[in-house]
Formats: sequence, structure tokens, C-alpha cells
Amino acid sequence: MWRILITFLAFTLGATATLAQPYDTTRLFTRGAWYVELTHDTSDGELWCSAETRNNEAQTFSVTTYDDGAVILFVFDDRWALASRDVDFLVNIDRQRWTISGYADGIGISVTLDDKAQSDEFLVDLARGNSVSVANADGRRIAAFSLSGSSAALSTLMDCWTSILSGGSGLGKKDPF
Repeated sequence: MWRILITFLAFTLGATATLAQPYDTTRLFTRGAWYVELTHDTSDGELWCSAETRNNEAQTFSVTTYDDGAVILFVFDDRWALASRDVDFLVNIDRQRWTISGYADGIGISVTLDDKAQSDEFLVDLARGNSVSVANADGRRIAAFSLSGSSAALSTLMDCWTSILSGGSGLGKKDPF
């Protein structure tokens, strides 16, 4: 739960330089509508990689991988004021529908992708798809995103994740030798 809160705060406060100082972020890749970033929390040493896209409504769709092995899907909208609670939502990738039980808090919804087989299938759908939309449990669409560039972005995300899982030298490592 702390990881989700930290990510929400990093995303929300990222635009304010003074508040964002504990986070050192490097853009690794940009293609189509997608980009990949590596973030280091300098206060606790935690690392994470994010493959993200934004739409014309300034909403963000993010797949984030952490140095402890977790993979979390986030959808952010600065206009939301969500009460902290469990929520069900739908993710439609082209014609494939995923029913997801996740968590809402503040400006975002999230789900930990902890079933490896389902996570792999979901990520393959994202990489191969043309568009992704998010709907509430009643089927009302609340966000839509392009998947242009998602295949290359997700490949870069996996490379980034592999690097931080293996403890490779780089951003945030106290002793790279």
C-alpha cells in the first residue's frame, strides 16, 4: 500500500520542483504516444520503471515495475477526487475486455498485476493493441489511450525492470562496483 501512495505522490507532486527533490527521474525512451522513465526515490533508495501514455484529457495510463518485483497498473486523472476504496473497473484493449478489481485513491486507480500468467497475457495485449480504454464497472468509459509505441515501450520497460531487479549499476545505486 505504501508503494501505491508513494507513486501517487510522486506523480502528483512531480511538477513542483521543491517537492519532487526526493525523486530523480530519467526518461529512457519515447516512441509514439508512449514513454519510459526510471525513477529513484533518493530518500529510501527504491527504484521503479514506468511505461506511460497520456491522452488529450491529461489522463495517464501507466504500467510500473518495482525493484521488489511488483508490477502495478495505474490510471491517473488530476480531476478525480476518489475516496480510498476497492473498485472494479474494465480495461478494453481493442476487442479484448479485462475485468479488474483494484484500488481507488485520490487521483488514481490501480491494480497489482500479481498473477504472472494473466499479467503476461495482459501486457502482450497492450503491446499488440491499437487502443486501450478504461471504464467503470457499469461500462461507462472514463478514459481512452493510444497504444501507438506501446510494444517498444513495454520492451524497454522490461529491460529497465530486469536491470533494477538484477541490481545492475546505474541510477540510485550507492556502490555500483
